[in-house]
Amino acid sequence: MKQDQPWEFNCKTCGAQKLTVTRVWYILAGPESERWQEWGPLEANHLWHFEFKEKIEKEDNDEVNRSDYRQDFGDYAKDTSISHLEDYEIHEPRDNPGNDIFFVNCAGCDREIEFGWSQPDRGGGIFPAECSDFIPEELWPELRYLNSWHEKHWLKNDQHEMDSEAVE
Repeated sequence: MKQDQPWEFNCKTCGAQKLTVTRVWYILAGPESERWQEWGPLEANHLWHFEFKEKIEKEDNDEVNRSDYRQDFGDYAKDTSISHLEDYEIHEPRDNPGNDIFFVNCAGCDREIEFGWSQPDRGGGIFPAECSDFIPEELWPELRYLNSWHEKHWLKNDQHEMDSEAVE
């Protein structure tokens, strides 16, 4: 049974009508880090489910390099302990969603789409700026879009002070 979708999206580049949500996160295992991603469709209710998951292999010319958002693991690279490599614990920041990076892309051409959240602290659903039911005054911006929302006067009055502190 197909669920009716209350919102519309038409990519201004390729004309596609579906969106993909991607989550990228890092796992720190001793002096090494791994980058993983999972992705899936944005559903009619602005929630998503991930259908695919993969480890992102390091490459010299990594085209998916998001260095602006990459965490600095330099402090962890130097081993001054007496422990052995097998004694390291693997730390996956699943309990700290602020470390995850979310992207919304056109499913047809992979163009990144700006978006906001229906609840503060990345809660609730994802509302892409190019969807027909996007009402910025009712949403919280993804942190990396905060300056863009400020320039477009999309922020709620109570967000101006709260979010400006987060950027500093």
